[in-house]
Amino acid sequence: MKVSFLYGATFTRLLRYPIKFGKNMSFRAWLKLFLFVPTSILNSLLAIPDFFYKGQRPKQLIFIVGHYRSGTTHLHNLIEAAGDLIAPTTYECAMPAHFLFTNSWLKPIISLFTPNQRLFDTMKMSVDTPQEDELAMASLCAATPYLSITFPFNDDYFKSCISLKSLPQKDIDDWKAIHSRFVLKLGRKTQGNKGLILKSPAHSSRIKTILELYPDAKFIHIHRNPVPVVKSSLNLYKVWYEMQSFGDVSSLIENKEHTLLETYKALEDGWEKEHALIPEKNRVEVSFNDINESPKSTIESIFQRLEITGFSQERLNKYLDSVKSHVPGAYPELSDDLLKKTYSHLDAYIRKYGY
Repeated sequence: MKVSFLYGATFTRLLRYPIKFGKNMSFRAWLKLFLFVPTSILNSLLAIPDFFYKGQRPKQLIFIVGHYRSGTTHLHNLIEAAGDLIAPTTYECAMPAHFLFTNSWLKPIISLFTPNQRLFDTMKMSVDTPQEDELAMASLCAATPYLSITFPFNDDYFKSCISLKSLPQKDIDDWKAIHSRFVLKLGRKTQGNKGLILKSPAHSSRIKTILELYPDAKFIHIHRNPVPVVKSSLNLYKVWYEMQSFGDVSSLIENKEHTLLETYKALEDGWEKEHALIPEKNRVEVSFNDINESPKSTIESIFQRLEITGFSQERLNKYLDSVKSHVPGAYPELSDDLLKKTYSHLDAYIRKYGY
């Protein structure tokens, strides 16, 4: 299935990376890019009213971090369902430039073409399900590793997008401006009375940058046995590589195992190095096993420890009942070689959490 983050891009943002990497793009790639021009122009026009909407800071800002497939989505859904927090929706992350203006009338149309489950697993989704803000950054062509498949021309650059630290300052400033504007637009929905719950695995190694933008932000770090995480992530990478690309992704496919382990290590090392910058009262660590085995007590404990208001056992129970029928995906066992590399790359992480 061919999909792309760029369906929500405005015209000027659409051209950001082609201008940066244009010399590496083939004539055919430019033709493929041209197919996005009509939607990008439409997005630019629809974004005009959003420009005049005044943003608002949410009452609280909580970030969920941890490597992909560690349970971040399930935790995101649980936190959003259990309290008064607002999470960005799939529609808002797919159409970040104009969702304030188009939520009421374009979203119902888009919903007709939205899959009812995620492409890489069997979790239910819709235009209204909670979504990760990294997708909004990709739609607006900010610095994000998610675009390494869309524009596979500079692997080092997109690796730097994970932590942002070694990027040119102008790209870091651009990311900050795009993200803060997105948060303010989401905050408008809260009317200053509710908090905002965000999740993005890449944020695990961006703690210092995030705190520069949101000094009072709170963080929930989730960890999980890396063996099932790697199994599931390999399937995720396979889906990603089938997304719309403007270049040759064969080298990415060939090196996917190495890329996965390096990314895993970078994210968790980043958290380990920077989590002490967060005041102790504003951070909590939780294991996937605790959430899986004792979701009610674990979620309530998170609310209490981070002083998140509005916890509702009734709403939490309702969400848990709605996902009772969910059957986790089954993935092939890891080869002995990949298993050995996993334990080698993630030795410190495995020892810290007892896996």
